[in-house]
Amino acid sequence: MTDAIVALIPVLGRALLHFLWQGALIGLLAAFALHLLRDARPQARYALACVALLACAALPVLYVVAHWLVPAAATETANGTTMLRAGMAFIGNADTAPDWSSRLDAALPTIVMAWAAGACALSLRMGAGLWWIQRLRSTPQLPVQREWQSRLDALAQRFGLRRTVALRLVASLASPVSAGWWRPVVLLPAGLLTRMPADLIEALLAHELAHIKRHDYLVNLLQNLVEALLFYHPVTWWLSRRIRIEREHIADRLAAEVTGQPRRLALALSELADWSCSHAESPSSPHLAQAAHGGSLMSRIEQLVRPGQRAVRGGIALPLVGVAVACLAFYAHAQINPAAKPAANAQATADAASNAARAQPQTRTAAQPQSKPAAAAAPTSHLTLRPHRDNEDAYALVSKDRDGIRMSGSTDDLPDIERARRSLTNSDFVWFRRAGKAYVVSDAATMAQVRDAWRDSDRIGAQMDVLGKQMEVHGDRMEALSAQMEKLAPKEEESAAIEAASRRMEQLADQQSSLAERQAQIATQLWRVDSAERDRLQASMDELARQQDELGRKMDEQSRVIDRASANMERNSAPMEALGRQMDEAGKPMDALGKQMDALGKEQEKYAREAERRTLALLDTAISRGLAQPLPLSAQ
Repeated sequence: MTDAIVALIPVLGRALLHFLWQGALIGLLAAFALHLLRDARPQARYALACVALLACAALPVLYVVAHWLVPAAATETANGTTMLRAGMAFIGNADTAPDWSSRLDAALPTIVMAWAAGACALSLRMGAGLWWIQRLRSTPQLPVQREWQSRLDALAQRFGLRRTVALRLVASLASPVSAGWWRPVVLLPAGLLTRMPADLIEALLAHELAHIKRHDYLVNLLQNLVEALLFYHPVTWWLSRRIRIEREHIADRLAAEVTGQPRRLALALSELADWSCSHAESPSSPHLAQAAHGGSLMSRIEQLVRPGQRAVRGGIALPLVGVAVACLAFYAHAQINPAAKPAANAQATADAASNAARAQPQTRTAAQPQSKPAAAAAPTSHLTLRPHRDNEDAYALVSKDRDGIRMSGSTDDLPDIERARRSLTNSDFVWFRRAGKAYVVSDAATMAQVRDAWRDSDRIGAQMDVLGKQMEVHGDRMEALSAQMEKLAPKEEESAAIEAASRRMEQLADQQSSLAERQAQIATQLWRVDSAERDRLQASMDELARQQDELGRKMDEQSRVIDRASANMERNSAPMEALGRQMDEAGKPMDALGKQMDALGKEQEKYAREAERRTLALLDTAISRGLAQPLPLSAQ
């Protein structure tokens, strides 16, 4: 027997060391698979994490079985390896120290001892947890326990549970928990009975019954066993945590399906979180029981309120803001109206466009329809602005049939461009600046070449105009849905009423606790005093009971306030969910159009760069051929 243990120690040590890389590999594969299943049902992620944790437990066991059950082969191999290493060491240098492998083999007993100490400590923790749960089973119960036991039995029938589930009211917990497999029990904090409405407590009990229905306690015990044996590897704890998170999601869904009240469970979890913050959990309570407030609480509440959606799309504003930002990044528009205060209008429009252009130094073009009061949509106008520098070239394409211009330059150039437009009213022209001098080119052939250079960019711009109109239609629909959702959203006064009533109930519960302590003190004195003193103490007990009844009546009033506000919110929940689904459907075309708009914007940017290059080359040719007419610059 001793020889077998001696032979087991190095095998066990090597198994523990091999699990370092094996566990890391399992964790990497599990993380990748969980990422692929991020949109799947929690049952799929739960099963995957359980299989990964089972693989972590199986690999060291298989290694030990494979190497410990063939000691002869292992001994022969070890002897051969030792002789080979000794011969090589002798050939190389007789004084050479043992290599790292030999030193590692020598350290295997120490590694096994350290592992055994950690595993024993965590196993003792498991044993303490089992003892703690058994002790809570025998806690003396209050009279109200019978009422809640009947409620729990009714819920258990709805879950189809054949075994009797016991209910125990305890004072050392911050949350309801379920424990036991053969004889399951639900441990309910007694303080919750005076702090939360009965329907919310029933929702929490339904969550615990869901754990019992799925035998989660047994799986949790196996988890704790694996954690105790493989405590030294972080992948073990990560997988175990993921299992607990997904298990809570599954229990939430099952409880919501059975009770048909997912929002009530979400509200109960929220109230439980607030209550648990002020009640520290017993330090002796391990993770052997299923706590209702486990897992990622905000994620659980979101899944109950909006099942099947991992995250909010960004509400109403994000799609519209995204479209606006994309448009501002690629387009800056200016409209110059020569009929009314041309200089002032041009300057105002340019100032507005320059705010967007400052974030985009490259020359960009865009297309957006301009409208006139009594005409069809006017042709496209373009404007790209840069900070003014005297030695930098600028140009503007001006059409006699259009109010807008296509420009690359500074706002300081707009007065000069407007003066040129007033003087050349019957022809298209290009205004440009070279080395601080202004020129105008109105030659028909040159203008035809310039228009041809921008033809592809204008074609893409027209397509973007069409997409913009379609996005505007969908945006209007989403805005209308948003307005309806705002009307159905919980009113501020309702939320304030619930919050005020909750605070008042907490105050009343504190007063009840104080009265209960005084009643307990008097009860212990009743059997130690004479009859006269006993009558006085009994009168005090009666007075305290009257005060308790009064506090109970006030708590019922506050509970009714919360129930009324919650009922109103519950009535609006179904229409809100329907509007949310409509909003999601309305957002899908916006997403598709946004992708098309982005692709067209990139294509137009490419054409615009080429068009600008050709335009600048045509202007250089016009100067060399004497087709450019110099103009005086206005005073800056």
